[in-house]
Amino acid sequence: MERRFNPLDLSDNAQGHQICLPVEFVQALAVANSLQEVLDTVSQWLYQLFDAERASITLRDDADFLKIYSIRGNKAIPLDFRVPITNTLVGRAFTEKTVLICDELDKSTELDCIMLAQHGMQTCMDAPLLYGDVCLGTLNVAHKKSSYYSELHAIELQCLANWIGLNISLRLQLKELEYLASTDHLTGAANRRVFTQKIRQAMTEFHENGQSFFFGLMDIDHFKMLNDQFGHSAGDYVLQRIVAISETMMTSPGKFFRIGGEEFAIIFPEQSEYEPLRFFNDIREAIALAAMDYDGIPISVSVSIGFTAMHIHDNTPESLLRRSDKALYQAKLAGRNRVLMFNSAQA
Repeated sequence: MERRFNPLDLSDNAQGHQICLPVEFVQALAVANSLQEVLDTVSQWLYQLFDAERASITLRDDADFLKIYSIRGNKAIPLDFRVPITNTLVGRAFTEKTVLICDELDKSTELDCIMLAQHGMQTCMDAPLLYGDVCLGTLNVAHKKSSYYSELHAIELQCLANWIGLNISLRLQLKELEYLASTDHLTGAANRRVFTQKIRQAMTEFHENGQSFFFGLMDIDHFKMLNDQFGHSAGDYVLQRIVAISETMMTSPGKFFRIGGEEFAIIFPEQSEYEPLRFFNDIREAIALAAMDYDGIPISVSVSIGFTAMHIHDNTPESLLRRSDKALYQAKLAGRNRVLMFNSAQA
């Protein structure tokens, strides 16, 4: 047996009914630092508030699947499981934006119901996480007794789903804004704003903990000529390819940034197993050897890199930038497509 409840009609069926939430729940949600903490907090309290044997949260993964991001209780459907949207009760709750209750799971032919029944569940209830007309995922509870959940339970679960849907949506919007503020829109590389933060952080760690690092400036050779010959769209393509190649070359502690035009910055922590000159040359060589093809036109690109080591007397990023820029200038003068480390003779 299945029961359906339209979220738009639930308020009419609950005139005068109030939902009381534990202060601990509201407070835990307020101080959650990440979306995952929000989801874990919600599943924990769903488990308690609905006397559930199992509580879980799904979010849309792609056009065909929902993904389970948090579970409390019975693990009939495991964490990170990708639940098909078709032929599942939770998928129908998601697509139809409707609260659904299956009262006898062992009589259902839908995949999620079968999996729950195989692990002793008899009732499940799924509510869509709504934000306006958008469904983000579902809240789900299950119990070992058949016909356990009532219409009042459906009202309460959907009210929570609406509240949590708003919370999730706001956090996703904030995450997107943070991404936009920290990312170069064309290439996806970290931008100058992030570079300023990271270089200052690296300098602080050097002075406080002795963590040495090298700093490099990388510039695309003859980039204006490339734009003039092939057009700015081709230039954009080259910038994107260079970022993609460079980021695959970065070791995990290294950091790569686009700081303006065709200029990039690299922070490379000192590592005895990987000499900085070899590291920067590997990036240069990978770009020089890369096959770049723009609309059927092969394009050859090279870069020049100037770099320097962090010194005890460096107190601001400007000193590192100045030395690396001088080394970069010398690399250009020497014929481009090369790497040079700053030395005092360049001062």
